[in-house]
Amino acid sequence: MSKDPNTIKIVNLLVEVAKLDAVHRDVHLRRARQLLSATLDESAYRAIGSTEKEIQDLMSRSRSAVLQRNWAQAAELSGQIDSMRQRLAKMGKLANIGKEVYDAETVVFEPFSPGKHLGPNAQASQTGQRTQAMDALGSLIKLDAGAGAFYEKRRSYFSGLEAKSAAVSKKGAQRDRAQAEKLAMEAAERGDTTALQRLAKELRDWKDSEAAMTTGSAPVTSGRYESSIDLSAPFSPKVVEQARELGLVEARTTPWAEFAKVREVIYTHVDQPVPSNPDMEREGVLRARTMAQNELPAELDTEESRVLAGQFIQQIFLNSGGARYLPTLTAETALVEDFAENESAADAPSKLLAALGLSQRSGRSRVEIESALGRSGPEILEKTLQLDPMEFRLVCIPYDLYTRFGRERGFGKWSHWTHLDGYQVMAGNRLRALVGGDGRFGGLNDLVSISPSDARDGVYARFAVVRRARMTLRWR
Repeated sequence: MSKDPNTIKIVNLLVEVAKLDAVHRDVHLRRARQLLSATLDESAYRAIGSTEKEIQDLMSRSRSAVLQRNWAQAAELSGQIDSMRQRLAKMGKLANIGKEVYDAETVVFEPFSPGKHLGPNAQASQTGQRTQAMDALGSLIKLDAGAGAFYEKRRSYFSGLEAKSAAVSKKGAQRDRAQAEKLAMEAAERGDTTALQRLAKELRDWKDSEAAMTTGSAPVTSGRYESSIDLSAPFSPKVVEQARELGLVEARTTPWAEFAKVREVIYTHVDQPVPSNPDMEREGVLRARTMAQNELPAELDTEESRVLAGQFIQQIFLNSGGARYLPTLTAETALVEDFAENESAADAPSKLLAALGLSQRSGRSRVEIESALGRSGPEILEKTLQLDPMEFRLVCIPYDLYTRFGRERGFGKWSHWTHLDGYQVMAGNRLRALVGGDGRFGGLNDLVSISPSDARDGVYARFAVVRRARMTLRWR
């Protein structure tokens, strides 16, 4: 590839956009690697780190030479050190760019998703961030014509994205509803009936006021969170045939009409959850279940609906694109690995695993799995399945897809976990990888998290090809 004088500028813009357009972060960084490799490929970037280590070794040797009064060797070593330092100084800016591209974090928080993990000023920053993304994409359209159509599509998405501001209500001067609910729960637990009575009346009036304002209005899930892309569109027969060679089958899920209210309850509370910490885990589970029981209609007050609503009301989950993960529960078509949940089937040779460079699907950490998906996933999609990596993504199977596909396949009965796409946000914004499906702990309803570096045996990977649109939460 010839060296374009604008290459470094384009790469810097791609790095900037990758921090804002998180669901397509891997696409932007992949393009950045393609362009930067003509000037500084990954091996050359890694060599910079080796040079720094070599300088440290030479300095240690030069000090020994001085102590031994070996002036000839000291002079020679000093010359080598000086030459290496000059070379590093010239490579300094490129090295910084290389770090942003070759050592980029796999997951960053998508700044337009709701959630208190983004900080108290997140909503106020959205207008500026949207403008920043659109300006950078506009520049990329002009400078990088090869991917111009993609940049134009992403710019169109941001142009239709309303910068979300904090809701203003008549009780703006008072505490927000989430805080009031928390205080009411604490008052009930310590038996403070005076405080509980006052808070309960405040929340009752608040709820009545909200009901009056929203009567006749569309559900909260319509508009802002409704995908503009048809997730149920089938794959072509050719793609289905090629997928079968990799052990993937076309899975079509139908809407859960009976869970429409569950979804509405979950999305209504989307702004309230906070990152989890072990000290509040028990309290959080009880509180989430109470909220689900109080707000779900009686005919849907089942263990399954309570667990589903409770998990997502209380916790903050992200998908592997960094956007807030909430279950879609709508019709969807995906390609899913189809093997029985038993050791003989799960441990059998797999062409997809081989293509990902993984020798087995158990005993792999999420860090290792995500690295393999990022390295080989786009090529598998593009060359083997003839699918556009900008529109599709190869991921660990998402939780809601696993539970719905698993109903038909009898999943959730074995005594192992399955890697599920995404992460749980913990206190301090630490991420823990989602796993679930262990028959001993809830089966299909089992959803927990482990360290991304945990490579224990008995946690199996099952992959799926999904539309990137399912990973986008905000659409307006």
